[in-house]
Amino acid sequence: MKRIMLMAIIMAALLPGMARAGNWYDKIKISGDFRHRHELIQDESKDADRTRWRIRARLGLAAEINEEMSLSFRLVSGSDDPVSTNQTLTDGFTTKGIGIDLACFDYHPSAVKGMHLIGGKMNLPFATVQGTELIWDSDLSPEGVAATLTREINDNVAISLGSGVFYVHERSSEDDSWMAGAQGVVTVKPGEKTHVIAGGGYYDYQNTENFPTFYDDEDPFGNTVNVDGEYASDYNQFEILGEIGMKAEKVSAAVYGNFVKNTAAGSLDTGYLVGGMIRHGKGKKSVKVNVNYRKVEKDAVIGAFTDSDFRNGGTDGKGLELGMSYGLADKVDLAVSYFLNQKGLEEEVDFKRLQIDLAVKF
Repeated sequence: MKRIMLMAIIMAALLPGMARAGNWYDKIKISGDFRHRHELIQDESKDADRTRWRIRARLGLAAEINEEMSLSFRLVSGSDDPVSTNQTLTDGFTTKGIGIDLACFDYHPSAVKGMHLIGGKMNLPFATVQGTELIWDSDLSPEGVAATLTREINDNVAISLGSGVFYVHERSSEDDSWMAGAQGVVTVKPGEKTHVIAGGGYYDYQNTENFPTFYDDEDPFGNTVNVDGEYASDYNQFEILGEIGMKAEKVSAAVYGNFVKNTAAGSLDTGYLVGGMIRHGKGKKSVKVNVNYRKVEKDAVIGAFTDSDFRNGGTDGKGLELGMSYGLADKVDLAVSYFLNQKGLEEEVDFKRLQIDLAVKF
């Protein structure tokens, strides 16, 4: 009996510490995903078709420091490409690269409900409709400081605001290139099963005209350049986005659109995307079909940051994107995407891309 009482006393002394350890552990969340892709590219300007296998692996960690502060980190496969974390399976089974895709703090003061102040390398703080990539590729993680605010006005109306200043290119002996942007979006629910989204944004780049192109100073990704290979225009992008959607018991559908105009360019300065989506179910046996058409003129957006799959990345193109996915199991999807595009709005070079993806999340 004495031994039992002694063990009880020891456990009573240890339990508070164990509870604290458990609470600490509960404040860290680990997530990730893996995608295996088969890709076929048919480019009329190339001598032969291209077939390749690619993988994408991401591992993220989110730590809640206290009620008002959290940190996020994510490691990803791929190279230093700002709009792709894919890794092609090649080079004789060589080890593949890993990089930092996310590293930021998130301060969300309890005094201002719905506000987040973010700094570092972060997820895009601007909203999109159905993940459209007219302006920003979905893999882009901008770097700088941002502020977002989400507020429900009433049961049927909500607003979201996003703004930020981002460091695009720091130079030791010349002026830095940077971007300041702001966006506002309103979501209205006219009925229990319907919604309407409308919004606009403005993204003002500084020190782009007559400065080297971003990421790759030899590839302008469709943008107009001068004789030195530098941007021939400034980029002040005005955006409009919208979506109308409905949801039934197992089916949801939406039509959506996105428009952008570079107000600093004298011509070839607009882009638009329109599309529709229908989904049946969630998780296992779910089906989603998506189709959109877009046209992007040469200087509508920064080519290095727009969709890297459409017309093989960059601006100065038009065409369709068709997609369908099927839920093999919860958090396991099989997806097929097909791009039927034209590279060069004047040259109209045919470009086709087929992607077959197996994606797993945890």
